[in-house]
Amino acid sequence: MPGETKQQYTAWILYCDAGSLTKLHRSWEGLQRGFSDPSSDSEALRERLGPAPTVRTLAQWSKKYRWVERRDLKLAQELEVMKEKVAKIKREKTYKIAEIFERALVLLLKKIRSGYQPTIQESKQLWEMVRTELGETISKHEIVAINEAEQVPPTEEEKELGRAIDDAIIEHYRKQAQKRRAENV
Repeated sequence: MPGETKQQYTAWILYCDAGSLTKLHRSWEGLQRGFSDPSSDSEALRERLGPAPTVRTLAQWSKKYRWVERRDLKLAQELEVMKEKVAKIKREKTYKIAEIFERALVLLLKKIRSGYQPTIQESKQLWEMVRTELGETISKHEIVAINEAEQVPPTEEEKELGRAIDDAIIEHYRKQAQKRRAENV
């Protein structure tokens, strides 16, 4: 930002990691006391930061240099980069799966041309492998999310109908049990 010193910019970077001004202040003081990771470049960071200002000064810097907005913008940019990386990984994985599937099919076709009869199990395994790797279902059933807004308790009429159905089922099994007892006697 225009007018922002190296110290203030470095403080903003630490603020992005800390998440709040009080945590930034504690981290800054800890860094000055030597409570930091010895493997990190803490000496150069200590020099750039200098002595820790008050939380009030940090709040003034935060307001003046729009730390919250900048952090949110930085997080949004990092999220976009992550989304692009994930999309790239998915594309590469899909490509590799397609390549493996193609190789398996070519091998199977070579066997078929030489008179081999593939089993249903082999074909099914190949199909399931591809579907599983692509994150698709291999069953005939699909899980569907329930919309809880559409869920309503039964009306009195529906409750009465449910009791009548239950009674009919109980009566049916009672009669079947009587019939079996009569046949066994």
